[in-house]
Amino acid sequence: MITGHEKFRLTDLGKKNDFTIEVNYKGDEDAETNECKILKITFSDGKECYIEKEKLNSVLFAIGTAAEQRQMIPQVIRRSRWYETVISVKAKKDIRKGEDITFPLKITLPTEEEAVIAEIKREQRNKSTILIPK
Repeated sequence: MITGHEKFRLTDLGKKNDFTIEVNYKGDEDAETNECKILKITFSDGKECYIEKEKLNSVLFAIGTAAEQRQMIPQVIRRSRWYETVISVKAKKDIRKGEDITFPLKITLPTEEEAVIAEIKREQRNKSTILIPK
């Protein structure tokens, strides 16, 4: 994200009505316009208008194709690994003494996680450890 004052010049397809879009135009002291919250649009005839970033994002999302909308929505992709084993337990109470009880156990191992925003991927690995008895 842009943190300082920045101007963008956009050209009209008819090449008659160029305009500029400014972000963070009042400086650091104005929290209302900081962090690109409000866009100041100046037309070639000197008229100005102000638009909230969220409103512009809503319009762009609404007119976008399905592929463009997917690029605008942050996604998290998780890949899980499973460990399957069988555990035997020797009962001492409430079940016939000495009887082996066997049941399947399925454990999910730490996941690999990717945060996907448009075409930019950021990988994060889960640092937790699961100890599995032999």
